[in-house]
Amino acid sequence: MADDSREFQVMAKSGSSESTNKAKRDYDQGEITVHWDAGKCIHSANCVRELPQVFRPKARPWIDVSNAGAEALAAAVDTCPTGALTYTWDDPERNKPATTEEQGDATMSVRVTANGPLEVSGSVEILDDDGSVIEVAEKAWLCRCGHSEKKPFCDGSHSKAGFDDPRA
Repeated sequence: MADDSREFQVMAKSGSSESTNKAKRDYDQGEITVHWDAGKCIHSANCVRELPQVFRPKARPWIDVSNAGAEALAAAVDTCPTGALTYTWDDPERNKPATTEEQGDATMSVRVTANGPLEVSGSVEILDDDGSVIEVAEKAWLCRCGHSEKKPFCDGSHSKAGFDDPRA
């Protein structure tokens, strides 16, 4: 495993969703590999709440995949709002996208979160104003407060800005 002692030194906020100058780490558990991209991380702590024995912000390395099973790791990573945490199965068959028939009536949904971002779930392609692809994802959290430095993505700024939407 790579030396992870520098992980949090490179997590300064960026004005873009790209993470070219940010740390990227892979953590192989044997059945699943968890990937972490510091440039996309907004410190929502969803992963920490899901599996505190695995995602330990004060420890180095901060991710210890040996403390949970593969399915639990996948479920925790799926709660990441930005795609900073992703995974690949060591069995290539598990990484294949579902066929149209397997997907059935899969649809995209947009959920307004209380005092926070829009949660877009389902296969989504996010485009900029000239039609260029910014990101393709199964889940994205989009800013609706106007304060994010990573627009169109949420970076958690709504909390500091005191964004309040009683309708959500």
